[in-house]
Amino acid sequence: MHTRIRHFRKQRGFTQGELAAQLATTAATVSRLETADMTISMDWLERIASVLGVSVPDLLDAPSPGRVACLGEVRRGGVLPLAESSALPVSLGSAAREPLAFKVMEQMGAYSAGDILVADRLSPEKAVAALGHDCFAADAGGYGFGRFISFAAGHCVLVPPEPGALAREFLRPGWIAPVVTLVRHFPAVRMPRSGN
Repeated sequence: MHTRIRHFRKQRGFTQGELAAQLATTAATVSRLETADMTISMDWLERIASVLGVSVPDLLDAPSPGRVACLGEVRRGGVLPLAESSALPVSLGSAAREPLAFKVMEQMGAYSAGDILVADRLSPEKAVAALGHDCFAADAGGYGFGRFISFAAGHCVLVPPEPGALAREFLRPGWIAPVVTLVRHFPAVRMPRSGN
């Protein structure tokens, strides 16, 4: 299985040797994990995700061409990652350079159950331009969603859309992704039957 280990290792500025030292393994093993020369277990994925400050789904390879990864479900109280990411047609992510999708599971603020939110994954430094927008973020503690209100000293703060929700701080987020597309399905229109 191909992964994004190399992508996040380089983004964090680690050499293979430095990552290997933090994982108590060798640079050769890190190289084999990055190039899929060895099978990667969930234990390895969890250890690597922890060191790189990302979630396990972030390490999994992007979906096939023409598809957008749907990573989680937005609910009151947070974003639950999917055990297995599903994929949606790429046209849903056409406004995003690195599209990610999340499904809204219940009414929250302006969002309705069933909405699909497509976000554009950005490095935290580039995401500063998204201040004031609804965004997803990911750190070692998982995903979050809300209005992006602050970014300082490598930390970002999101305020969830449900009334009375407390702001959540993300320490050294791996990425911040502003929502760029909302897909909403409406019930089908029922046509009256022609007279009898």
